[in-house]
Amino acid sequence: MDLFQVKPRIYYGKNSLKSLKELDISRVFIVTDENMVRLKVVNNITDILNKMNVEIKIFSNIKPDPTDEEIIEGMIELNKFDPDCIIAIGGGSPIDACKGIIYFTNKIKQALNEETKKQIFIVIPTTSGTGSEVTTYSVITSEGRKIAISDEEMLPHIAILDPEFIRTLPPQIIADTGMDVLTHAVEAYVSLKANMFTSSLALGAIKTVFTDLVSNYENPELESERINMQLASCMAGIAFSNSSLGINHSIAHAIGAKYHIPHGRANAVIMPKVILFNSKVEGARKAYDEIAKALEFSLKREGEGAEILAKAIDLRKAKMGIPMNLEDLKISKEQYFNDLEDIIDLIYKDIATEYNPRKFNRNEIRELLETLY
Repeated sequence: MDLFQVKPRIYYGKNSLKSLKELDISRVFIVTDENMVRLKVVNNITDILNKMNVEIKIFSNIKPDPTDEEIIEGMIELNKFDPDCIIAIGGGSPIDACKGIIYFTNKIKQALNEETKKQIFIVIPTTSGTGSEVTTYSVITSEGRKIAISDEEMLPHIAILDPEFIRTLPPQIIADTGMDVLTHAVEAYVSLKANMFTSSLALGAIKTVFTDLVSNYENPELESERINMQLASCMAGIAFSNSSLGINHSIAHAIGAKYHIPHGRANAVIMPKVILFNSKVEGARKAYDEIAKALEFSLKREGEGAEILAKAIDLRKAKMGIPMNLEDLKISKEQYFNDLEDIIDLIYKDIATEYNPRKFNRNEIRELLETLY
């Protein structure tokens, strides 16, 4: 028996933030970062909540790639405030941090046989990339290692996709997060756990990225492309939350933590070579052919889809100024090759590796890592 999770409730489109007014809440704990506070993005939420006479506590001590120390600090503040609603607003880091705060708070209470309070969990993303507003996943950094965790307790009750929050994204953020969407969707489609539900959503997201990402990057003011990328991110998130990911993410987690590379950019740099690596097995090869055909590429032979897809991705990367290899990311060659065994260990430990379509040994994954430089 399989399960396809369709939670959360999703509000999207113009003025979707006003859906907050429908909620019966009295104490709201907001998790965000200092930029969201400094730029007064959070005010869009607090202005509505203040008119509802809601008590508000803002926890904004979240940095990129949130650490376990930040999670612990947030847990302490959450317990002090005791809210009936928790809102995460920001990019992937505040959302991941908020999920971690909720997850570990509940686990500790369960271990102590304490009652866990029912709290409405709302996510409002300010980038179009992570899909975290609809997933059970969170990534926390501990001792220099990115650790991916997954649990239904981290699945939000409500996601609000208001295009106003992504209206002023810088082009480079649009590029990086947009390629993260593509990685989510491609890995969800070729996953060993993929099914008709996840494949349909993943393919829809892939088509949207190929149609709208470069236009969104070149003309951020275009509303239709901006909204489409926001929805594609959400669709890909639902897909991979149900089907899991693959080694593209396992590798990106490892090198992102070691060399402080933005997650979406790391995924984009390595994706074409990971596609070619996975295409050595029949199941993945067939899946890449299906993706290529859905994108209306002409295949002269079976199994050519992976190569065509990899080249098409590199072409879009070039248009958006995304590096083609790890060397272009200014990673020291000596350090990288010295770190390979440690990176391989991290890949094997990453939960994203389990449903990768190609199984591999250490020599095979080492060869792939060497080609990435």
